[in-house]
Amino acid sequence: MVVKRFTNFELSDFHMDSEDTDDEKKDETKDVITDNLGEIGRYQLLVGLLFAIMEIPHGWCMLLHKFISPKIDHWCSQPEDLNHWTVEQWRNFSSPAGDSCNIYNRNYSLLAGKAFGEIDIPGVDDLLPCEKWDYDTSMFQNTIMEKFDLVCDDKIMTKVASFVFFAGTGVGVFIAGMLADKIGRKKTLLIFVLLFMISGIISAFAPTFEMWLCARFLWGAASLGLRAVKTVMGLELVGSSWRAIVCVAFIEGGWTSGYLSLALASWLLPDAFHLQILVAVGFLPFVPLLLFVTESPKWLLATGRIDECKVAIQKIMKFNKIKKEIVIAEEKDESESKANFLDLFRTPMIRRNTIVISLAWFALGTLYFGLSLHMPEFNANIYLIFFLSGLVEIPADIIPFMLLNRYGRRPNIAFHYIIGGLLCMATAAVPLGQFVYEWPIVVLAMCGKYISQVCWGIVYLYTSELFPTVIRSVALSFACSMARIGSMMAPFIAYLAEVHPVLPIFVFGTITFIVGLQTVLLPETNKKKLPDTLHEGEMFLKKHNPIKLC
Repeated sequence: MVVKRFTNFELSDFHMDSEDTDDEKKDETKDVITDNLGEIGRYQLLVGLLFAIMEIPHGWCMLLHKFISPKIDHWCSQPEDLNHWTVEQWRNFSSPAGDSCNIYNRNYSLLAGKAFGEIDIPGVDDLLPCEKWDYDTSMFQNTIMEKFDLVCDDKIMTKVASFVFFAGTGVGVFIAGMLADKIGRKKTLLIFVLLFMISGIISAFAPTFEMWLCARFLWGAASLGLRAVKTVMGLELVGSSWRAIVCVAFIEGGWTSGYLSLALASWLLPDAFHLQILVAVGFLPFVPLLLFVTESPKWLLATGRIDECKVAIQKIMKFNKIKKEIVIAEEKDESESKANFLDLFRTPMIRRNTIVISLAWFALGTLYFGLSLHMPEFNANIYLIFFLSGLVEIPADIIPFMLLNRYGRRPNIAFHYIIGGLLCMATAAVPLGQFVYEWPIVVLAMCGKYISQVCWGIVYLYTSELFPTVIRSVALSFACSMARIGSMMAPFIAYLAEVHPVLPIFVFGTITFIVGLQTVLLPETNKKKLPDTLHEGEMFLKKHNPIKLC
């Protein structure tokens, strides 16, 4: 009953104020989805909810580095013969104050069995590099820092680990896009879900840092690859009025659920091994359900698989209890169905959109993951700061889809990028040491974080609408890859905190602000029929080109 009422819901509140032209209304009827299934149905709603729930383990994986590679206190390993000393006594005796990487050159075996108060404190001796370390496991256990001794001269390797993971996401999403356009959305989705689980298990059990890095690379590739594919798949199943709701309210809402629940999961499972296992098997309950999902009818039609398209539509119509003849108005040129990555750059309008939207993704990847994984905590609780950082994303999943349908995609992306950049840049004006926990800086950064989450929903939806069906998945994947380059840079930009604590946030904001200015070059896609072929895509962009000289 609830589903039936929901699927009959009228979206009059979400329409733009401007009236559609007769041509656009006519084009809107020539769509294989809306002609046969309407704007939304029970099947599309359930698939959208499934994809939303699948965002939870994806979000865990993308943000996991925060809790498997946190900064933890360490010191030169305490000999077993001196275990009766407290850690504080050992650290004061063995190393200079504040030095966790070097140890005094002394014969500690001579002190076996002696109480700390029974010995004379010698003068300053020569220092030697530590060979082994002990770690503070009061909050985190089995972190990669502890497991692989990534401290002192090797501490940069934690940043390299983050770099490798996001490099994997960039490669994975690019391959997933090409595969999805080549062999179909469903097959690609299943392949990457399987890769996600296997690479996650290997990551948890990896005995060496090199093997762990390889596993994390593949894990990142699988995680973002399947996210991009299911986003395109979900958008291709609904009418134009529901695209913003599916992309923002459903999928981005699922991401926020994963973000918030990761703080709880990592608190309940402080051991990084157990946490990685939990994330790795996160998709296991969804595999049987994915087997019942049909291939995207729009992809089948765009690639010339007319009979398979009719079968897929018939299955959905049966599930939705729709009884009518299948109508396929479009007749596709067989040559148009054979598109590839290079088609993103062959024609002028599609090429311009590719460049502009890719820069937007690059800036967003830098801003979002820079703030999510490297938010300055100023000695506050790491779980609380992370949870609050995720909490600000809740309104970002509710408000935008109404704004997107009412005011369009183009004004929203420009406005949010520019404002988000300015908020982060404003942190440089706040004096340090004047406020408890530097709360004005945290609040400004949180506001920038909110804006960045709004932008994710916008760019996923906008990118999917800017490109025709035959290259939609590869276009989204290429754009996602640009975001991964930004996220790969984020940990190294965060290193600027050694110069000034808020300098990384200022840099993140500056990049976002500059890129926001160039998004005005993009055309409006709200309430427009999605083009299927390359020719349709180029003509659509020329018709709605905001800068006629380009």
